[in-house]
Amino acid sequence: MSRQKIKRLWAGLLAVVICLAPAPAFSAEKTIERGRPVFLLDALGNILSIPKKILLLNWKIDNHKVSPQTEAELQKFLDAHPETEKNLKVRINQWTPVGEFRRLAQNKRIPWYFRVFPGIPTTAFSSLTGRVLGGDHYNPYTNTIHLFSDDAAVALHEAGHAVDFAHQKSPGLYAVGRILPPIELNQEQIASDTAIAYLKEQKDRPGELHAYKTLYPAFGTYAGEQSGLGYGNYIGAGAGHALGFLESRNQRLGYEAIDNARVGDHVITQQSPLSKSLLTHQADSRKALLSSLDKTAE
Repeated sequence: MSRQKIKRLWAGLLAVVICLAPAPAFSAEKTIERGRPVFLLDALGNILSIPKKILLLNWKIDNHKVSPQTEAELQKFLDAHPETEKNLKVRINQWTPVGEFRRLAQNKRIPWYFRVFPGIPTTAFSSLTGRVLGGDHYNPYTNTIHLFSDDAAVALHEAGHAVDFAHQKSPGLYAVGRILPPIELNQEQIASDTAIAYLKEQKDRPGELHAYKTLYPAFGTYAGEQSGLGYGNYIGAGAGHALGFLESRNQRLGYEAIDNARVGDHVITQQSPLSKSLLTHQADSRKALLSSLDKTAE
């Protein structure tokens, strides 16, 4: 098939989608929607994702059973980033190819030629296979988050992509740029950093410490695949697990040190006046105690 015929085919497909799409009510749609549970499909998807669960050491990855708690955490994140909510759709374990192609036709932030290619094949693959194969991801061509894992860190990471794209002046070019490894890795790092920064702002220590152990190895799979090494994704995931464990441990120890040095709303340091006052009082109390013990012994 000639290039001209291929171009005409893509253009024709987009034209059909646009014709089928209703009058845009893009910003009025509900932000988060859930798919109808289908036991056989969900069970099959859960089984097929076992290799990914093992790779990330996380049995909630692609389990196709997202809890209300994870949804609530995601909603809180979206509330904290209102710029993403205007046209953003979150589909939790939902299969709706028609709905996705309508969103593809209506998403005017992405130029039409990028929505034709690679927008059409990207949307077709993700919307047709995701219900079984899973794969949490953000589709910038439809501005949709597809979520299949019951893990808040993963959900926030995908929402982090939406925040990143919401701030881009040329989101279409930015989306296509993912074909270049440095840009893809940069986008993944930005999404993870956004999620972790949010958890820090919320003072959600358990969520933050868990995020290091989940998002670092996930990033490692991307880096490993781009390295060109045999079994690169496994090597990258292993390195990510090690780095994530160390970062989680260091952050935990740092928080414990702060808690141990905290008096009321003040953090005690060796140089602060409050610290010196408390340390002096502590020393005087120790001397008084030792003195009383000596007298008792006599």
